[in-house]
Amino acid sequence: MRERNGFRYIIKVFEAQWDRLHDETVKPFFEQLKRDTEETYTRRNGRRKDRPGHDALFSYIVFQNSEGLKSALYGHDQGVDNRAKIAYFACHGKRGAISAVQDISRTKLKNILAPLSSYDGLYLGACDFVNRKTAEVLLGGTPYVKWVAGYENWTPWLEGMLCDLMFFRMLLSGRFVRPGSRARWDPYGRPEDVAREMYALFPTAVDLRFSLFYRSRERVCSTLEEHMVGG
Repeated sequence: MRERNGFRYIIKVFEAQWDRLHDETVKPFFEQLKRDTEETYTRRNGRRKDRPGHDALFSYIVFQNSEGLKSALYGHDQGVDNRAKIAYFACHGKRGAISAVQDISRTKLKNILAPLSSYDGLYLGACDFVNRKTAEVLLGGTPYVKWVAGYENWTPWLEGMLCDLMFFRMLLSGRFVRPGSRARWDPYGRPEDVAREMYALFPTAVDLRFSLFYRSRERVCSTLEEHMVGG
């Protein structure tokens, strides 16, 4: 697998309306993540116009069905530079489908994503959707996507949001440590390394059945399965 040290990411957020009675949205959480990520990057690298850092909220789009999601995913992203994209989907989920105004099956989602070459990973902030079957369908049908992350079981909204933010904060900035008088962020090399560390730093991730699936030479691997065997 290609080493990801030095990767710079942008996150594109795709959100469906959660219900008709409330107006929850992930957007302000990612706005804060964007601010903190940019501050951390500037502390490390200074302000460099020739090499922009991570963008934790490159774009935010609301979708209602598969056609709307496809149009948003296929849109031209000016200013990406050579940064890799992560698609973050915020929506309800169930076995085999994510839910908007109309459900989108994992097969349909796979078909939408298959031609896209610029996405490094997919993060599904949806209940009940990301199990081994879903991961194998998505990774098997999307040759350019390297990893798929999300939740196998029902997930409380706030706990899931905290888990999502912790993952992205560590991926984009590293782990915050203060061994002495000076604070720093220790970087991670690959998304799967972040997911493995999550189970120790945010133990609720185990109860949420959070997992990141990634390709090895032999098969699709799961960080949660590795943790359960090794733990």
